[in-house]
Amino acid sequence: MAVFITVLMITASSFDTILKQTSKLFRSEESNIEGIIGLEMMRHDLQQAGLGLFTESSPVAYLGEAASTPANSYNDYTSSVGTEPPRPIVGGNNLASGVTDTSGGVTYNFLPGTDYLAIKASTVGITNTSQKWSYIEFAAGGGSVSPHLWESAAENFTGGEKVVLFRRRVTSTTQTSTLIADTNGSASQSFYFSYGSSAFDQLAALSGGIYTIYGINGADLRMPFNRADYFVSRPSTNVPSVCAPGVGILYKATVNHSDGELNYIPLVDCVADMQVVLGWDMDGNGAIDAYSNADGSSCNGVCPASSLGLANQVQDALSPTNNSTSETVPNIRNSLKIIKVYILAQNGRRDPSYISPSPILVGDTGETALTRSYDINANNLQNYRWKLYRIVMRPKNLAANQ
Repeated sequence: MAVFITVLMITASSFDTILKQTSKLFRSEESNIEGIIGLEMMRHDLQQAGLGLFTESSPVAYLGEAASTPANSYNDYTSSVGTEPPRPIVGGNNLASGVTDTSGGVTYNFLPGTDYLAIKASTVGITNTSQKWSYIEFAAGGGSVSPHLWESAAENFTGGEKVVLFRRRVTSTTQTSTLIADTNGSASQSFYFSYGSSAFDQLAALSGGIYTIYGINGADLRMPFNRADYFVSRPSTNVPSVCAPGVGILYKATVNHSDGELNYIPLVDCVADMQVVLGWDMDGNGAIDAYSNADGSSCNGVCPASSLGLANQVQDALSPTNNSTSETVPNIRNSLKIIKVYILAQNGRRDPSYISPSPILVGDTGETALTRSYDINANNLQNYRWKLYRIVMRPKNLAANQ
């Protein structure tokens, strides 16, 4: 009996150890799967940045973009209305403490020291309309125009959907997109069209060209594009109980066209930090010459002589084809090559037997001046495992990558 009890105790102890290790592995894999699925949406939006944006001044003004703080800091209009081209990427570096936003009765507390990223494109919306596009076909000999219809009905626009129309011009050295205003039977021009078979009849008198149609979210449009913001915030309610104290959630937030407020979409739980690094081609030779932080205030490599580093270039939204002496070259569309995003996320539950290394560089080697080192010990998070997700994307719709 004594031998039997001894064997039973050893077996029970081993079984308990196996259960604990299995639980740790399960929670770790759960975190990994969540990260892969959530960050895939960010990868898509980063790659699509700039798609469906006009590059020349608009013939008709649009109302604006985000209405809430801090999202309105990354708007591209300078007054109550705007006509200038939007920036495809806008970044905020090291958010200050005390930055909050309230939506749907929930207060979102943005984690201080984290970066902010706003992406503007037609396809970053969350409706079926925002994933559609088409082009205008001109009848032989002129006289009529019609939108191209795809073989799959699900890919075609339906009557009444809101779309924007661009005329594209491509030469050996430039690519431009001009927003076309709707003037059909309207006393005032509109920057969008209500889709239909005869919606684009005003083009019949033109000599043709390349006209592209993109779908936009919403019924009453604020801006001729969609916008998605990425940031780390801690909501006042419904923080997962497994999360370490003080960490937040990585959100994708689309800007509502109806009121400019944010529509919060949680992607990854238990996130401690997000840092953004931008890679630039400063001389147009196709190679990356400089790297900057999210807002261009710090720079490594072949940086401009200006005391603001790349900040002026980051703020410039216009294309050099605009014959404007006030433009700064290089700029986002013609010089931004890559976007690197680093996300420090919790990997599994708290483990009292584990001590995390500290600090953790939320970036690559050599980027300490552009990102930051997260002090695990100072934040009392040493009993948690941490994983650094690294996303590197080349936005394929920017001229620098074409």
